Amino acid sequence: MIIKIHRFLGITLVLFVIVLSITGTLLQHADDFNIRQKYASSSIAKSFYNIQPCEIKSFQLENKWLSICNSNLYFETKKIADNINLVTAAYVKNGKYHIQYDNHEVVVNKDSEILGIKHVDANTIDSKNKVTLSTKNIPEKHKNIIENKSIGKTITYERIIVDIHSGRLFGAVGVTLVDLVTIGIIILSLTGTITWFRHRKVF
Repeated sequence: MIIKIHRFLGITLVLFVIVLSITGTLLQHADDFNIRQKYASSSIAKSFYNIQPCEIKSFQLENKWLSICNSNLYFETKKIADNINLVTAAYVKNGKYHIQYDNHEVVVNKDSEILGIKHVDANTIDSKNKVTLSTKNIPEKHKNIIENKSIGKTITYERIIVDIHSGRLFGAVGVTLVDLVTIGIIILSLTGTITWFRHRKVF
């Protein structure tokens, strides 16, 4: 009976033991594999961790788009400033795009390259250049790129491996399964030890 239990557990648990061994080794050598600095794709963050993208508010300046997402300012789909509270004005002059926010003005060219940043007095903003950002206007292509960027650096590979190793990646079911596997490995060890001692005729 003990031998049958041992064989059954050995066959049943082999895959789980391999997974636990591999993930454990990766975690043990996290720095060597550089998994602490590498981030998973936005699709993994959304699918397995239910991380929702930011709300995007945008304004069209001629044929270009200004957007705010998670307090980051985007010109088209390139981030040009962070920790932004409010975009107050925007205008085009000599082919350059001037964007005023939080008492600052950033100047970019049509290729989203930053040409300069300076401090501005809020009282000098011309009313005709004031902008109002909306959640409804931005093109879907721009929206998808910015959303993916907003959650693209939220989950490291180390976090994923930890959650696979512990079963948390699959919720309560995964944690329970890992607990059962742990119990199974303990039983496997005990039955193997008992079988070996019996074979040695110690008992």
